[in-house]
Amino acid sequence: MTSNSSEPLPGQITVLVHGIWMHGVVMRVMGRMLEARGFRTHSVSYNFLKRNPAENARKLHDEIGVLGAKSINLVGHSLGGIVILHLLHEYPELAVNKVVLIGSPVRGSYVASRVNNSPALRRLLGRSIEGGLLGGAPGFAAGRPLGIITGNGKLGITSLLYPVGTQSDGVVRESETLIDNASDRICLPLSHSTLIFSRQCTDYVARFLTLGRFRE
Repeated sequence: MTSNSSEPLPGQITVLVHGIWMHGVVMRVMGRMLEARGFRTHSVSYNFLKRNPAENARKLHDEIGVLGAKSINLVGHSLGGIVILHLLHEYPELAVNKVVLIGSPVRGSYVASRVNNSPALRRLLGRSIEGGLLGGAPGFAAGRPLGIITGNGKLGITSLLYPVGTQSDGVVRESETLIDNASDRICLPLSHSTLIFSRQCTDYVARFLTLGRFRE
């Protein structure tokens, strides 16, 4: 189900899915900014330590089921985008309108591979590496608009510990975000974590959710 209307559809809800080492509450900042633009939003939380992305997708499906929405937008940051890909793969019948992934390493994460190689740090990844941060996420089936937002800022300690190169947001490389069948993509002058707190990024999310593209 897709729409190119300039306003959110009646009965539509935008579900926000956080990344690793985060909680659903962090997505409420973007949620409030989207609500100011007329969107109804719902932020979810999931356990990346004890459940892998596919299992978290099943939990997400259950949570969406009780919202009573006629159609759903999905917005995922980082690992949250991988959870969304598993959700769409396992439940292709979901009434999903549009999808936006923000800094999601859907092809696997160099930083995660470095952390996983350290016996002292490996446990911090939990089960997120299973069909997730080390690769193996499902592809995206065409049929609904998919927008990709990436950053090229370098703010943060991760970029100092694990340099990922110039074509990155300091944590995720641009090449790690590539998805076949994506409708549009845009790179913003923001770092990985600041993307989800940025009014500029939220403006582009809102534009894609209404128009199916980032540019007018």
